[in-house]
Amino acid sequence: MKACIYTRVSTAGQAEEGFSMQAQHDRLIDYVKLQGWDLIRIYTDPGVSAKDLNRPGVKEMIDDLKAGKFDAVIVHKLDRLTRNISDLYDLVELVNKHEVKLISLSENIDTSTPMGRMFVYLLGIFAQMFRENLSEEVKKGLSKRAEQGLRNTFAPYGYEMDEEGELRILPERAELIREMFDLLIQKKWGYLKIAKHLNTRSIPGIRGGSFHGSTIENILKNHTYVGKNHWKLKDRPESERIVRQGTHEPIIDQSTFDMAQNIIQRRSRKEMSRSSYDYPFSTIIRCGRCGGPYHGHMQPTTKGIKYYYYRCLNKLRGKCDQSDLSELKFEVMFFEYFALQHQGIEFQEVAAAKSDTAEDKRKIERELEKSEQRRKNWQYAFGDGNLPYLDYVALIDEEMKRVEDLQRQLKDLPQNEQPVKITTKEVLDTVAHLRENWPYLERETRKDLINALFKAIMILKVGNKWSIAGVEWA
Repeated sequence: MKACIYTRVSTAGQAEEGFSMQAQHDRLIDYVKLQGWDLIRIYTDPGVSAKDLNRPGVKEMIDDLKAGKFDAVIVHKLDRLTRNISDLYDLVELVNKHEVKLISLSENIDTSTPMGRMFVYLLGIFAQMFRENLSEEVKKGLSKRAEQGLRNTFAPYGYEMDEEGELRILPERAELIREMFDLLIQKKWGYLKIAKHLNTRSIPGIRGGSFHGSTIENILKNHTYVGKNHWKLKDRPESERIVRQGTHEPIIDQSTFDMAQNIIQRRSRKEMSRSSYDYPFSTIIRCGRCGGPYHGHMQPTTKGIKYYYYRCLNKLRGKCDQSDLSELKFEVMFFEYFALQHQGIEFQEVAAAKSDTAEDKRKIERELEKSEQRRKNWQYAFGDGNLPYLDYVALIDEEMKRVEDLQRQLKDLPQNEQPVKITTKEVLDTVAHLRENWPYLERETRKDLINALFKAIMILKVGNKWSIAGVEWA
């Protein structure tokens, strides 16, 4: 009889050391010799999980099984093949169809008998239950670590892990991280444009490869760069991400990170343009008929002059019939709209100016957040039996004294400073000033200013007359 054997270990550590693989190999070889069978092939998958059959060794074995290259498959245990009951059932059906024996030495199973097949299915059910329960326990453990402010992931670009498992900044890469945030915030570049810019300079990306738009997106959304640890289950919504203060040094400050997230979120809500700086009002102009964004287009005239205009995106899709609008006509309408005295329009009071004590307040609040996290970590350690009671009490007492001092500092900060509101008059003055300087501004600067002031400007055409139907401030 022609036979093959299959071996597998589930961790990289076992695969490297090889003791489990070698033990399986030796026992299976001895069995084949004892039976007097011909050993045709040894299939193996070192260091991989048995959650499914998508493994090189198993797939090659199945191909050879279908080709009739052997009469028996011998394994140390069935879970070496798979812990998925559906896959195990299909595999047993396959070996029986081709009249091949599946033999497990540890469980003393031979699937060529009805009793052997039944026992295989029962073991498969328990193996799958074990795998699913193990997965849930791992998720719980990772969630608990994240709640304690501990890291569950590898060192991101710009950091490396030291011998004690702490993140350490790589200065050259940290400068690149700061540059990426600056290109997003100051120049409003998109992910792909930032990636291309770095690649043209032959800067090695993650693992030495090229930068991609998705790489830049992940970096610009990563809380690690402000000194925090974060984690969430795969495929879960962003609202379930656990973010806690870490112990590593930040690469950028929180205000920079917040500005970047604001831009990213506004773009996702179509409140800011991702397109070229050739079109200052692109996506800011909104269709008063269908609500869709107007995108910029350019058409050179016969005299070589560039003609800029805006068109409703839904018109391009055949879902709206509101006309295109030239940029020159819109600029006249735009500035006249704000030059007229109020016209009964109510302007929102917009962002407050920062007080002199705002930064001091933020620093104290950050220290209080760190303190709360330390106390929570000690509570977990005490609850798990890893911190003696007397040590726990001493640490808590000392930390609470520090908290009281921070709270006193917070209380002593000036309380009577009221944020300065930007009035309607000041808004109109700003737009009037913008009108005076508009002809002298670069198109890129125009776009920055418009994006900074507005979320949306609704336009509507009734008959042959255009009008601004509403304004939403940024």
